[in-house]
Amino acid sequence: MDHVTNARNEIEPLLTQLIRQLGIEGRATEMAVYSRIQHHLRNAKHNHELARPFSDLSTTANVCFTLPGEANILLERIIEKAEILVCEMENQSGAIH
Repeated sequence: MDHVTNARNEIEPLLTQLIRQLGIEGRATEMAVYSRIQHHLRNAKHNHELARPFSDLSTTANVCFTLPGEANILLERIIEKAEILVCEMENQSGAIH
């Protein structure tokens, strides 16, 4: 199973919606952070390269930002999908480092 492709297919469209929503809400700082995460996700070629965007997602969700309404719902869906993919990757090939 190609986890990089799965991550892109599952998470990138939601990140695009989140970034668009943050732009509408005038939240430029948050938009820049999630754009950077999306960039790392797009450029990942191997499973281990997913560790950074997944870690960044988790950190921003738990520490950095409180997002209102629709943006928060999108972020929750993104985190949920990332957690599922991480579990699948760990079950298949060991822990991500």
